[in-house]
Order: sequence, then C-alpha cells, then structure tokens
Amino acid sequence: MNFSSLFGIVVGLVVLLLSLSETGMDMGFFLNKHGILIVCGGTLAAAAISFPMSKILTLAKVFVLRLLGRNQVDYQGTIEQMLELNKKMSLGLVNSQDATQGIQNAFLREAVALVSDGILSEREIRAILEQRLRTIEHHYLHEANMFSKIGKYPPAFGLLATTLGMIALLQKIGQPGAEKLIGPAMAIGLVGTLYGIALANLVFLPIGEALAEKTEEEVTLRRMIIEGAILLKQRVNPVFMRESLNSFLLPGERVRRRNAA
Repeated sequence: MNFSSLFGIVVGLVVLLLSLSETGMDMGFFLNKHGILIVCGGTLAAAAISFPMSKILTLAKVFVLRLLGRNQVDYQGTIEQMLELNKKMSLGLVNSQDATQGIQNAFLREAVALVSDGILSEREIRAILEQRLRTIEHHYLHEANMFSKIGKYPPAFGLLATTLGMIALLQKIGQPGAEKLIGPAMAIGLVGTLYGIALANLVFLPIGEALAEKTEEEVTLRRMIIEGAILLKQRVNPVFMRESLNSFLLPGERVRRRNAA
C-alpha cells in the first residue's frame, strides 16, 4: 500500500470538507448536480476528444495501481539478486534455462535471459536493453502527461458552469425581487468553479506528478539493471559489481558488504 498517496488523498478531502463546513452553510448546498454534470461530463468529453477511449479507461487502472503502491521500486533487492546471479554464474551453478527462475522484475528477467543465452555481445545486449528502456520510458511519461493534460479541463468547465449560472442570473435582473436572488444565484454559479479547481488539483495534477516521479525511479532501476547485465556478461569481481551498482544510489541507500554476502 502506498501510504503517501493515500495519506495525501485523505488529507486533501478532509481539508476540503472542513473548509466547506467552516462557511456555515448547509453541506447539501455544494452538491449542485448541474455543476457536477458540466465539470465531470465536460472533462470526460474533452478527454475523449484528445485521447482514444481505450487509453482513458487504462488511466483508471493506472490510478488504482499507483494508489495501492504495487510494483514498488526495490533497488537494494535488485542489486542483491544480481550479485547472487553473478556468483552462481561464475561458479557454473546455474545454466541458461534456470537463470531467470525466481526473478519477479520483468526487465531484469529479460536482461538475464539475454546474458545467459551467451549469443549476443556486450554491445548488442546494451543496445537492445537501452532501446527497451526508451520504449518503457516513453510509455510511462505518456501516461503521466495524460493525467496532467486532462487536469487542465476541469477548471475550464468549472468556469463554464459559472458562466452559465451568471447568464441565468442576468436574465432575472429587472424582474420584481431580483435583488434578493443575486447573492444566492452567484453562489450557486461559483460552485462549478469550485468543482473544477478541486478535481484538477486533488486528482489529476497530483497523479500526473506522482507518475512522473515514478517514471524517474523506474528509469533509474532499469539503467542499473542494464549496467548489471553487462557486468554479469563480464563475470566481474563481486565487490566491483556491488560498488558499480551502488553508484546509482545515495550513500544511505547502498547495499553494504554484510548484506551482499
């Protein structure tokens, strides 16, 4: 479970609800079905125009996976796994068929398979893995950018809902008792803007930023795996391999000698 994302969502909702309650107004006032329809429906329509519907549906899955915190990046575990593979390969304790068994990370499994086959050279292995890295990076960044781009729509449609409310209000000016309707009508009209701002800044934009951060972590892990694959191919000294892979991490994150033993 990604407690950071979950904590942020809960805190954001609590702050929003407390802010609304501090206005002293009935909470039911803020449940304006016309504003919800315009903001949510308009955002969905604009997103469908901008992106294929299949990709929009995929975003829901991406959101859930991000919230649940699956596929967490494990730098230390990956280094230790490559060190163990280097030891076994150097001693001839594992063959090409058994090398990938027990490896959960798909990219590491592909890299080890290329190395254990013994067919490709170091340069060929690096070229293949770096091309796959670029493909994955492009895919992940595209998902993050989709959230960020969709996040531009809710405030715009919130303003649209407010504009429609103002138009309806102006039509009543000049009628008997219109001065008593101006305040309530303007308040209802501004609820649409509230929906748009909240939806963009509590959902779409934070998720887009979170996915961009996640992409950087995934790219770093895969670059480390690429270097590890080349070192596996070279059958280097375990200490050199450990310190080379540790170079991708900050001092406090690195695998120590006693952990790698």
